[in-house]
Amino acid sequence: MRAIGCLLLFLVAAALVVGGLFYYSVVRDVPQIDDLKAQQKGRDQTTVILDKDGGVLAKLYAEENRTDVKLADVPPALRNGVVAVEDKRFYEHKGVDPLGILRAFLTDVKEGEAAQGGSTITQQLVKQAFLTAEKTAKRKIREAVLANRIESRMDKDEILELYLNTIYYGHGSYGVEAASQAYFGKHAKDLSLAESALIAGVIRSPGNYSPYLQPDAAKERRDLVLRLMAEQGYITAAEQAAAAATPVKTAGLKGRQVAAPYFVEYLKAQLIATGKVTDSQIYRGGLTIRTTLDPKMQKAAEAAIAGTLDRESDPSAALVALDPKTGAVLAMVGGRDFATQQFNAAVQGHRQPGSAFKPFVLATALGAGVSPEAAFECGPMTLKVPGAPDWKVTGASGGRTGKMRLREATEQSVNSVYAQLILQVGADETVETAEKMGISTKLNADPAIALGGLETGVSPIEMASAYGTLANGGTATQPYGIVQVTNQSGAELLAVAPKPSAGIDPAVAYLETDMLTGVITRGTGTAAAIGRPAAGKTGTTQEYRDAWFVGYTPDLVAAVWVGYPEAQREMTNVHGRKVTGGSFPAQIWAKFMKAALAGRKAAGFVKPDGLVSKQYCADTGLLATDFCPKKAAGLFLADNLPKTCDVHIVPITVKMPNLVGMTKEAAAAALQKLLLTFKVIEKDVPGKAAGTVTDQTPVAGSTVTTTTPITLTVATGSNANKAPTASFKVTPAQGQVGKVMTFDASDSTDADGTIVKYLWEFGDGGTAEGKTASHTFSGPSPATGWSVTLWLTDDDGATASAAKSVVVK
Repeated sequence: MRAIGCLLLFLVAAALVVGGLFYYSVVRDVPQIDDLKAQQKGRDQTTVILDKDGGVLAKLYAEENRTDVKLADVPPALRNGVVAVEDKRFYEHKGVDPLGILRAFLTDVKEGEAAQGGSTITQQLVKQAFLTAEKTAKRKIREAVLANRIESRMDKDEILELYLNTIYYGHGSYGVEAASQAYFGKHAKDLSLAESALIAGVIRSPGNYSPYLQPDAAKERRDLVLRLMAEQGYITAAEQAAAAATPVKTAGLKGRQVAAPYFVEYLKAQLIATGKVTDSQIYRGGLTIRTTLDPKMQKAAEAAIAGTLDRESDPSAALVALDPKTGAVLAMVGGRDFATQQFNAAVQGHRQPGSAFKPFVLATALGAGVSPEAAFECGPMTLKVPGAPDWKVTGASGGRTGKMRLREATEQSVNSVYAQLILQVGADETVETAEKMGISTKLNADPAIALGGLETGVSPIEMASAYGTLANGGTATQPYGIVQVTNQSGAELLAVAPKPSAGIDPAVAYLETDMLTGVITRGTGTAAAIGRPAAGKTGTTQEYRDAWFVGYTPDLVAAVWVGYPEAQREMTNVHGRKVTGGSFPAQIWAKFMKAALAGRKAAGFVKPDGLVSKQYCADTGLLATDFCPKKAAGLFLADNLPKTCDVHIVPITVKMPNLVGMTKEAAAAALQKLLLTFKVIEKDVPGKAAGTVTDQTPVAGSTVTTTTPITLTVATGSNANKAPTASFKVTPAQGQVGKVMTFDASDSTDADGTIVKYLWEFGDGGTAEGKTASHTFSGPSPATGWSVTLWLTDDDGATASAAKSVVVK
C-alpha cells in the first residue's frame, strides 16, 4: 500500500510539473498590460493589395481621424446592445466566462472543428490588441491570462470604453465614432436605438452584417440585438417593436478610390475566412496581398457592363471570369456602381438560374448513357412525378410539337425535353453532378431544378466555376483570388494554390461542350458569338426577373447575370425589350470575351479518348441503317452508343406524289412525311417563280422506296415575273397640321405586268388605297419627319415598296 501511495504521489507531482511547464511555455511570452491604450496607438501600417501583374488594386488602412469617445458619450442603447449580443454576463465574470467557454467547447466537439467562439468582451479586446484569429487551445489560454490581467487592473466601464473605441466595425472603421460616421454619417452620441442595435450587431462579423454588403442580414442581425435587449431588460417590448419597424437608412459608403472594389471586398472576406489573418492585420498590419486579378480583363468586364446597360433605369449586372484550369478569379464586377450598391451580386447574390442550370442535367444524362441525338417529345405537356403532383411543363419550344433531338433541345432551350430528361436520370443524381462540377449552394433534389427552379438560387461565381469544369475537360477547380499574403517583414502568412478535384468524365465534358457550342452558333445564344471556339448556355427565369449567360473557351470562363436588386422586379421593358439570357447577358459576355482575349491565339477544345463519330438516323436519333431516309454524322461516347435504328430496317415502298407546281418547302415536307430522301437542282425556268418545283424524277405515280434516288428541279426565278418599281410624289413638300396633303404614285411602273394594288401607310397610323391618296396628319412630325410608305402588288403577286419622310409643322 505504501508503494502504491508513493506511486500516486509521484504521478501527481509529475502531472503538476508537466502542467506547469506547459502553462509556462504558453504564457511566458504573453504581452504585458502596462498600458493597453498606448499599445493601440502609433503602430498602424498600410496593407497593399496587388493584381497579378504587381499593380496596386487598393491600399487598406484604418480610419486616419479615429476619435475616441468617453463611455458617457456613447448612447446607453449602444452600450447595452453590445453587452446583450456579445457578452451578456459582462458585468458578472472576471474576464473569462466559463459558461461561454463550455458552450463553445461543446459546439466545437459537435462540429468536429473550432466552429464557435466563447470569448467575452475582455477576451475580444485582448485578441484585437495582441493575438491572431487562430482558434487553438494555446491561444485561448493566452487570451484568458491577458483578460484576467486586464480585469484586475481596469474596471468594467474602462474595459467597455476601450473595447468600443478599439474594435473593428467594418469598412476600415475602428472605434464606435468612426463606425457611426461610416454607417449613418453622425456622431455616436446621436445614434438612435435602431442605429445603435445595428452597429452592435455588426461587431461579430462586419463582412456578413454590413448594411452596405448584406442589407437583409444586417437588418436581421439588428432585430436580433433588439430582441436580446428586450429579453435582458434593457428596453421594453414596445421600444423593441418600434425600433424593429424602422427601415435601415445608411449615409452611403464614402470609400477611398479602389480598383475592382467588389473583388477587394471578396478578398477581405476570403482572408478572414482562412482564420489566419484578423481584421486588424488587414487594416493595420502592413500586409502585402498578391492576387489573381487580371487588370486588362477587369477593365474589359467593367466596360462591357457599362457599355450595354448605360441608362439610369437599367437593371444591375454581375460578371465573374475565371481561369478554368486553376480557378483563379481574373475579373469580378458585383454590380453597376459600387458607390451606390456595395452588395456583391457576383459572390453574395443567389438568384434563380433558369435554363442556365440545364447543363448539369445534361452532364448527368450523358454520363448515364443518354445519346445527344436521342429523340424526345416536345411542346407543352403534363408529366407524372412519382410521389408528387403532376408536372405541367410549358415554355420555349418555338411552337414545335412532335419529336426533337436532345442536341437541338439544348440549343433551343426546350423545357419539356429537359423535364423528361431529369425524370429519366434523376434529380438526386443531377444535384450530385452539379456539386461535383462546382456548385456549392445546397440544392433541393426536385425535378424543377432542370428548369432552374431552386430554393435559394446560385451565385455567378459558382456558375462560372461549374462551367469551368466543362472548359477544363471535366476537372473541377475551386475559385480563389488570393495568391500570397506576407507581413511587413516579408514573412509568408498565407499561400494559396489551385485545388483541382474530380468533376465529370473528360469524354462527357467534351461531348457536352460540343453540344453547347450549338447554343452560340445557331441556338438561343447567337449574340454571344465571338469569332473563336466557344460554348455556353442562356438562362431566363419566369416573368423575366433574372437573365444569365454563362460561357467559356478552353482558357477562359465567364458568368454574366442581369437583374434588378429587388428579386421580384420584372425586366419586361429594358431599352424597349424583354430581357432574356440571349439578349443583354449574351451581349455583355461577348463584349467582355472579345476584349479579354484580344491578341490571344484562338484555341479549340481538345477531344479526349472515348469518343467516336457515327452516322445516325435523323428521325429516330439511333444509329443509322442502310434504309434510314435521312442520316447525319454525330459524336457519341464509345462506351455508350445508341442502339441501331429499329424503324428503318427494310425499304418502305410508296407511290411517288405529284410535286410539280409546289413550292420547294411544300414538296420537301411531302417527301419527308413519306420518309423519302431527295436532292434539289436549281435552274432558270422561263415564266416560273423562284422556289417553284418545275420537274421531278421519278414522275408522279411511280413506285419508289426509301432508298430510291429522287430529284426535284426548282426554278431560280431569274426569268420569272419582275417586281414593279415604286415611286411617288408629295404635295406640298412640307405639310401643316390639319391641312390635306396629296400623294401620287403615277410614276410607279411594272415592266412585265400590271400594278393591281396601291397601299399607303402613314407614320401617324393612317392608311389609304389607290394610285393617288390624300391624308391629313394628326399632329406635328418628329424631327425626322412622318414616314410615308407606298406598297405595290402586280398581277403576278410580285411586290415592291418606296418610303419617304414628310415634315409636318
